[in-house]
Amino acid sequence: MTELVPAMRKTIFNSAADVIGDYAEIGIDAVLESDALKAIPVVGTISAVCKVGYNLHERNLIKQTIEFLRGFNEKKLDQAVIDKHRVKLEANPVEAEKELERVIILLGNHIENQQSIVLGSFYSAYVRGAISWEKFCELAEVNRRMFVNDYEILQKVYENDGMRLEGRELYPIDRLISLGLLQLRNRLGGVEIQSFDAPLVEKPDVIITSLGKTFCQHFPDTVISVKL
Repeated sequence: MTELVPAMRKTIFNSAADVIGDYAEIGIDAVLESDALKAIPVVGTISAVCKVGYNLHERNLIKQTIEFLRGFNEKKLDQAVIDKHRVKLEANPVEAEKELERVIILLGNHIENQQSIVLGSFYSAYVRGAISWEKFCELAEVNRRMFVNDYEILQKVYENDGMRLEGRELYPIDRLISLGLLQLRNRLGGVEIQSFDAPLVEKPDVIITSLGKTFCQHFPDTVISVKL
């Protein structure tokens, strides 16, 4: 971890967007054979640490780091914003270790590539000041516990201001509720009184929470989830 933190800092704040873009759909073996990708500091560091081959964890960390960088670079942050945060971390090694160790540990625990793209987008939002560090940590933990199909469900609820449950599997909704992203509408309490001559309006069974809205507002465009 000692070598990875400064390597991750150099990787994030030195543009690798052009290189990363060329490796969107290739497998991990092709990644490991690429001299261009090994030139990326964090990939090169992992390669140097591995004396003989790559074990499963290291292979996964490299792949997830590349996906994270794709998510981070999607928003095309202003260079002045990137430089400001880089200088902040260089001036405070303790802060850099706190931030980047968490990112590295999260990436090592991710299985789905989409999770790392989403994490990169959240970290980009943090760097540009759109969310706090505390909110980034909350979103990152929620993201770690999500399934790929959950993204599609959450986006639909967000875009449609709610969702009816008829004919749907309930366990993904229950999972999103348990993560604090959705809630049952009737939890709000109160009684709605409707005029007899007013048209009947169907209300959604589930609605999005404030945390769910923040999640969707900083969700990357490049994540492709399975359609429901």
